[in-house]
Amino acid sequence: MFKILGHSVYFHLINYLRIKQAVFFSIAFPIFLFLVFGSIWGINQEEYVASLFTGVMGMTIASDGLFAIGPVIKEYYASGLIKYLRKLPMNILSYFIGLIISRIISLFVVLVLLSIVSKFVFNYSPSPEQIMNILAGIIVGLFLFAFLGLTISFSGIKNGSEKGLINFVFFGILFTSDSFYPVGQFNSMVGAIGDALPLNPILHVLRGEEKSFVVILWLIIPIILFSLLFRRVKFAR
Repeated sequence: MFKILGHSVYFHLINYLRIKQAVFFSIAFPIFLFLVFGSIWGINQEEYVASLFTGVMGMTIASDGLFAIGPVIKEYYASGLIKYLRKLPMNILSYFIGLIISRIISLFVVLVLLSIVSKFVFNYSPSPEQIMNILAGIIVGLFLFAFLGLTISFSGIKNGSEKGLINFVFFGILFTSDSFYPVGQFNSMVGAIGDALPLNPILHVLRGEEKSFVVILWLIIPIILFSLLFRRVKFAR
């Protein structure tokens, strides 16, 4: 089983690395945002830099999970390739988990680069405990947003509306979250909405704050919904 999963991870990494533009922008954009927001509000403000560090990681996790997994599987369906996944010598979830793990590896690279930039530009380095929290948040968050993206993609599979819906969900989650600033301090209603959505609970994990049962719900529900939706897909012969 682990050998099969390893081959799946390797296959997805090779496919990802072949798209040079995607590799560049998935790494450069989070670092660019970190530099911009950090330079505006983070100079000599270590607390904000630490919060921004995890906020940028949370945004990148959500983006990778929603855009780099669900739409990819949808494209397999549109091209007719996905109907062969059930013929593979592995469980269908193992194939998807291999794709998720490949994205976890890419996020580890982003974490390393952010740490280097943070040290040399803002003189801030996450502690070993903070790094462990971030690694846990990467794993939990990517699984959560990956299956959320898969659920959205397959729920709109008949009318082609999944890309617009994923964009709406991503920006709605991002703008109500505490990724760049604590929105709850400015608007309690928006803050409550953000706390009910999945990004804030993942930020709690990344920041080592008190965990919420909301993250458990968001881990379970998309997996169940995706499994049910996938079984209903009718493959063309």
